Amino acid sequence: MVRLSTRGAVRGVSLIEVMVAILVFSIGMLGLALLQMKGAKFTRESASRTSAIILARSLAESMRANPAGALPTSGDSAYLYTGDTKYTQAQCDTTALTSPQAIAARDLACWQIALNKAIPTPTGAGTKLATVTKDASLGTLTITVSWAGVADDPTADATESYSFSYLQ
Repeated sequence: MVRLSTRGAVRGVSLIEVMVAILVFSIGMLGLALLQMKGAKFTRESASRTSAIILARSLAESMRANPAGALPTSGDSAYLYTGDTKYTQAQCDTTALTSPQAIAARDLACWQIALNKAIPTPTGAGTKLATVTKDASLGTLTITVSWAGVADDPTADATESYSFSYLQ
């Protein structure tokens, strides 16, 4: 009978095997960290998009509550907004609402302040945070909200926008 020596065969785990296991584990953990960072970035993007949609529709509901200011029988809508006017909290808090135009000015002030708090400023050149324009051919007001979105390419413009047409 031949006896085989097992003493040389059973030495335990070699240092190289441990280092390879640590390397594989480290690559996996880096992948999970990258996944977590991308997930957080896309969650912020989703929150901005949701806020933009809610605030655009909120202004449309304010227009619906003030039809004389939104789509008057004569003249332009009091809700037209180029994005250049900067409103103050005092304009939002006003209680002097004696006309549909005053109500519209208060609505726009509160809307712009809410936009500034909820949505990151767009990064595109010349892009406004929000506008309200009139399409005379359709008889609608178009509410457009823009924000700084996610761009995987650092040289790309990350500005996103949402438009909502209000037709009474």
